Amino acid sequence: MNHASGNKSVTKAAASVAASATHSHEIDTLGFKYAAIDVVYSPFTAATASYASVLKVQESDASGSGQADVSGLSVTAGAGSTTGASVGAIARFNVDLRGRKRYLTVVTSPGNTVAVVTNARLTKAEQAAYDATTAGVNDYKSL
Repeated sequence: MNHASGNKSVTKAAASVAASATHSHEIDTLGFKYAAIDVVYSPFTAATASYASVLKVQESDASGSGQADVSGLSVTAGAGSTTGASVGAIARFNVDLRGRKRYLTVVTSPGNTVAVVTNARLTKAEQAAYDATTAGVNDYKSL
């Protein structure tokens, strides 16, 4: 199997998340063996102690409940201002899903009011994506 065709994208965007408010994104990993999760923060100009006061991944066997922090998947975020930058900050979690619970939830609280996008690329699927719906995208093309 070509693993590039055996992946799915799952994205959640928030145009504005207030400083210290919470942005969370639950990801159903059923049928996949790996996940690469990016958390992208828009540029900000105010210097803060960190670009996020909370940034972690939790897991659960049930959707919407029972989440527990995953050991080793939390970040003490970096400090600074991003004046003039095209991206404020990006954090990535690479997760081996074998032996993990079905649902992963990314939780973040930004240090400034920013836009936040979380994108998970689930790979090594039990069944390859064959159209836009199964790939989690708007348009799907293959050669």
